[in-house]
Amino acid sequence: MPATTGWRGVMALLLVLLLPLIAGCSGGSNGGGEAGVLRRGTASEPPSLDPQVAIGNSASTIVNDLFMGLATRDREGRTVLGIAESYEVSDDGLVWKFRLKPGLKWSDGTPLGAGDVVWSFRRLMLPETGARYAANLYAIKNARAVNRGAPPETLGVRALDDRTVEFTLERRVPYFLRVLNSNATVPVPRHVIEREGRNWTRPGVMVSNGAFRLVEWVPNTRIVLEKNGNFHDAQAVRLERVIYFPTDDTASLVRRFRAGEVDVVLNFPPDQAEFLERTYPGQVRAVSNYGLYYYMLNTRRPPFDDLRVRRALAIAIDRDGLVQRILKGDSEPAWTLVPSDISDYRRLPSPEAERPLTERQSEARELLAAAGYGPAKPLAFQLQYDTKEESRQIALAVADMWKAVGAQPALVASDFRGITNAARAGRFDAIRYQWFAPYDDPSTFFALVRSGSPTNLSGYSNPEIDRRVAAADAAADPADRMRLLAEAERALMADWPVVPLYFTSARRLVADRVEGWVDAPGGNVASRFLSVKAG
Repeated sequence: MPATTGWRGVMALLLVLLLPLIAGCSGGSNGGGEAGVLRRGTASEPPSLDPQVAIGNSASTIVNDLFMGLATRDREGRTVLGIAESYEVSDDGLVWKFRLKPGLKWSDGTPLGAGDVVWSFRRLMLPETGARYAANLYAIKNARAVNRGAPPETLGVRALDDRTVEFTLERRVPYFLRVLNSNATVPVPRHVIEREGRNWTRPGVMVSNGAFRLVEWVPNTRIVLEKNGNFHDAQAVRLERVIYFPTDDTASLVRRFRAGEVDVVLNFPPDQAEFLERTYPGQVRAVSNYGLYYYMLNTRRPPFDDLRVRRALAIAIDRDGLVQRILKGDSEPAWTLVPSDISDYRRLPSPEAERPLTERQSEARELLAAAGYGPAKPLAFQLQYDTKEESRQIALAVADMWKAVGAQPALVASDFRGITNAARAGRFDAIRYQWFAPYDDPSTFFALVRSGSPTNLSGYSNPEIDRRVAAADAAADPADRMRLLAEAERALMADWPVVPLYFTSARRLVADRVEGWVDAPGGNVASRFLSVKAG
């Protein structure tokens, strides 16, 4: 056979092999896959799938597939009952009783009862558990004390019988059902945890009570879930398997989506939004998701124990420029803690938001000079950020804004696990952080700055702010509570305990073959509501 014929044969073979990839990347409908198998891309490797210590939006999405608490979210994102079939509240609002659905089981077939729920809440509040969301439950009687070492049996949660759980609160919390809608409050399997210890979340060991169970976890590669036949509503679950692909490189997830290898992408670089909307009409989704992107300053030590330094860095940032140039306008500049999409909350406008940038920069230079910094002694510190391209671009832009007023930030990149470990250990000067509300109420954001809160990682403490927030939470009228919280937030932000940058929005890619997706607040739809068509 002539050489040219052989060469043509090789080229023909290559074309045959490349055609599926070319078709998947050429635009239009996302490529094919197996019916009953949903492939979801997530923005990072979850540090843990233990619901009581898991952090990050990626972990939250997976935990939501594996577990279900007394309350949960429906397809539209509304708070509804989960494994509870009913509840009642005492006239004074201090006692909440939940009746469990009959016949509940763990994924290994072991019965699940009220005692499991009680044990799980006690474990959640133990200081050795290290649950970041423990402060969200301090309204439960003795919760704060248990979280600081008191006997767990003193926690105001008890089983009245095999199917009835009673909570006793220290104050009225009209939104308590929303609090129970967080991943940290799901039941966890005592019979497995006491036997396996920290290994209980390994594939083949983990037992859960949600629509799916864990069968495989290859770090930084894939996490595989299979349908849980013992889920109380298993007949309504149409998927047989969900495969998660975790990575910090969101651009690679977009490439896999275009090649038909991934059906849902949790996030994508904002600079690709216009192209994706044009190429995949109807498959690009964006909704608010109760999130705050901010820089946390270590107020435990100089220079950030000085309000002048904190204020200088906070007011020197051009938030509108960040949102327009880097985020392409799909987020809201943040001057406060609480996002505008939190229900029933109307925050007071920041007095800084309307000031010209040049005026704020001038004041920032004056503040740093008053604090002892200048050309002979520049304000030098490290700014840590995660390796996602979006975070890198923001860090570079903010560093330039800070340099313009006389600071010298040194940029340090790390993966998501490194960022969270450094933040929790207090090993940082300034660090990129993000907070997504585990439930729909301002209190979860105030926990980021309240004294003694496990989610307050900056070390900030102000007894006057603590008093004002406590007084707001004690208000009997929900409208009065929201008004008092807004006033407390105004006073809080004059102290700049953290540096808010923007309120996040959820950017999603959802292939046409995925059925049942709804653009609900929060941006995630539990896999139990979804199905997929064969490609």
